[in-house]
Amino acid sequence: MTIYVCSRSSAFARHISNALGESGAIRQFSSVNLLPPAELGDVYILHLSSLAEQEVSAFTAAKLAVVAVADDAPAVSGLLAASENGAKAYFNSYMAPQHYAQLLRLLEAGGSWFPPALLGEVFALARAGDTQSRESAAELEKLTPRERELAEFVADGRSNKDIALECNISERTVKAHLTSIYEKLGISDRKGLMILLSHRPALTPH
Repeated sequence: MTIYVCSRSSAFARHISNALGESGAIRQFSSVNLLPPAELGDVYILHLSSLAEQEVSAFTAAKLAVVAVADDAPAVSGLLAASENGAKAYFNSYMAPQHYAQLLRLLEAGGSWFPPALLGEVFALARAGDTQSRESAAELEKLTPRERELAEFVADGRSNKDIALECNISERTVKAHLTSIYEKLGISDRKGLMILLSHRPALTPH
């Protein structure tokens, strides 16, 4: 197995050389454009903190090989971005050698590696989002079919004029409907409605 490391940080280069010294051949590069094609079983480790996020994302999304992303300050946003782009691992750049060894064992076995603490945060956010979605759906049951239709247009960012033309009603009628919607949902303005609807499942008229 060859490990291709891409980083512009000399400190990270030293750390990973020490951490992976006995893990196989290591080849280091300063740009993703210089990385050669990998063979089956090889691993690319990209140091997110010393590279442009866009080049890391583009490289990761375009590769069928195993890509692991190292981040000096791991965060949920970084984990989600790495995962969405197809990375098999996301981790702290300066984690201990034993963790790097575990990482490589999992990748060799076809697995993945993400920080347990960050995964816990992701699951908590997912649970919170599901709860908000159910609460929003319950609130929207208070609306009439026409009001739900207009609320959907508001969620799409449509203006009162656009909504009036789409529904073949006057802007004054649109405003009257929105006032009723605000009162029923306990919100004060269009922004509040858009925030509420951002958590809802797709609206369908009754």
